[in-house]
Amino acid sequence: MSALSLVSGHSSEEESPSPFDALVFAGGGCRCFWQAGFYGVVGPSLALQPQVVTAASAGAAFACAALLGLQERVLADFKKRAGQNHRNWYPQNWVRGETVFPHEEIYRNTIEATISDSDFKRLREGPDIRILLARPPRWAEGRLGFALGALAYALDQSPALSHLQWPQRFGFLPEVVSLRECASVGALVELILHSSCTPPLLPLYQREGRTVLDGGLIENVPADFVGPARSTLVMLSRHCDRDELPNHPRRTYVAPSRPIPIEKWDYTSPVLVDQTYDLGRRDGEAFLNAFDSQGESVGFASFAQDPVLPTAG
Repeated sequence: MSALSLVSGHSSEEESPSPFDALVFAGGGCRCFWQAGFYGVVGPSLALQPQVVTAASAGAAFACAALLGLQERVLADFKKRAGQNHRNWYPQNWVRGETVFPHEEIYRNTIEATISDSDFKRLREGPDIRILLARPPRWAEGRLGFALGALAYALDQSPALSHLQWPQRFGFLPEVVSLRECASVGALVELILHSSCTPPLLPLYQREGRTVLDGGLIENVPADFVGPARSTLVMLSRHCDRDELPNHPRRTYVAPSRPIPIEKWDYTSPVLVDQTYDLGRRDGEAFLNAFDSQGESVGFASFAQDPVLPTAG
């Protein structure tokens, strides 16, 4: 048997038609297609109406798509672009002074193609979507800030769901920006890219005159930025065993039931994207089976073992 990682610790002190009033989308690049599949099943079935959503890195893009119900549109658009992209890097482009990595163009174009002006208006009128950025210390702007962040990340031995220790020791600070501060779709696209800034795959961005880096450098699972909430659904982007998940009185953590088949920066494989999305949908169905009408976990969700999915090399 295979098991869906699920830990719930809800308080039932207040009844609501929506069992969760806050959502968290972890970062994880293409692994976040699991979240899209999961939420596409769970969100409508539980009539989720969150008041606050926090997200980091690619989780921010998928949070927007999920709340708009555009998962299938994003899936189709990205698969088309990935199918036309045969490599994750093109070293010969360097000789011609062109971009070596295709990721920014594909990432940016997918968001722009799937979120319209009317969609953006709906997002601004909806729950407060808070997107996490990382700021290097002021003495380490530009390439030095990126190098310092890469070193801090490499040194960190914290568990996957814990705060990273070394970035904070080096002086990196979190910055949370509400989507409501964005005046246009273009501004939202820039905010999502800034939260995902991982050179050299994406360019080194400046925001308001200062270097900005991937929010996951501070906290890849930004649950602590939700603030007061009755009940929070935290969607991870990589497989965890049940005993690895935190037991928080007002949070439910869900994770893929098995290792996700795609690597987070693999922009070449529509097949692995599909498998990741489908795994999310199956896990969402298993989650619903383990969840009663009061929003309480009724046990460790399990489902029949499916054929082993291939993993990206």
